[in-house]
Amino acid sequence: MVRKAFITGGSGFIGLNVVAQLIQEDWEVTALVQPHSNITYLQRFPIKLVEGDIRDIASLRKRIPQGLDAVFHLAGDTNYWSKRNARQTAIHVDGTRNMIRISLEKGVRSFIYTSSVAAWGEVDGLISEQIPQKGQESWIHYDRTKWLGEQEALKGIEQGMKVVILNPATVVGPYDITSWGKVFMMVKNDAYSFSLPGCASFGHAREVARAHVRAVDKGQNGHRYILGGEPNTTYVDFFREVANVLGKSKVAKPLPPRLLKALGYLMVGISGITGKVPMITPEFATVTSRKNRIYSSEKAVRELGYRIVPMKTCVTDCYQWLLKEGLL
Repeated sequence: MVRKAFITGGSGFIGLNVVAQLIQEDWEVTALVQPHSNITYLQRFPIKLVEGDIRDIASLRKRIPQGLDAVFHLAGDTNYWSKRNARQTAIHVDGTRNMIRISLEKGVRSFIYTSSVAAWGEVDGLISEQIPQKGQESWIHYDRTKWLGEQEALKGIEQGMKVVILNPATVVGPYDITSWGKVFMMVKNDAYSFSLPGCASFGHAREVARAHVRAVDKGQNGHRYILGGEPNTTYVDFFREVANVLGKSKVAKPLPPRLLKALGYLMVGISGITGKVPMITPEFATVTSRKNRIYSSEKAVRELGYRIVPMKTCVTDCYQWLLKEGLL
């Protein structure tokens, strides 16, 4: 029997990879999209598109069908600009609360919630699912709302629905035109003068997508799964690999954290005048300056069959997709 899935955030980077994986595994997919969503890539898949908004519970009640095997809730807001904090709360917290409520009403069997390692907040060292999260204490709104979103998702368990939380780290791969894929274009055009100073954990988009689908059957109810990459990698390593695939020899040095944060405050000040979204904010500077942390994906490897892919492969696959799409 064909299994049925409903997905939010399907037009986004990770969402597109999840849709591709679901179709590959013969799922019947319905994707929720907003009227202004860019569905250029989503339209390539044989799925049903319905318009709605996770912030509008009435639209969800109309659009989410009965008898679903799984809901994949990926809709999110990666904003690091405080001016848009209210919208981020509405999406991460209120939207997740709405999705849980309607999924329960519709008898959804499994609810797969895409959170982030940001839910751990300011925690250093080796981070695994056993390490207590501190996202609720973070001054960074993204961290805090991701943590709050998880709390809303977990409430579905109390009423008999299976809920699994996935916590991707930094994701790289096909369909990335809005996130780290932009770095390829910047490097190609020599449009950057510094790298970011922090460490990062780069997971391959396709493996992250596979983990989402496997979580339906193999994920433990109420559990979290960190989806990271090779240990001891940095943003400088990432910029270097991007430069390598583009045939560039120059790799800019990382900007010291204090200077990066000061630049963030400056850009936010300018945005207050221009109204344009700042490229760097103090929050973004803080997140990309974090060091001394390693994300363990052992639990996901063991239980979901997650595969840690070398960062070089993540970069190469993203580059080849961008090249194929004529974006480089």
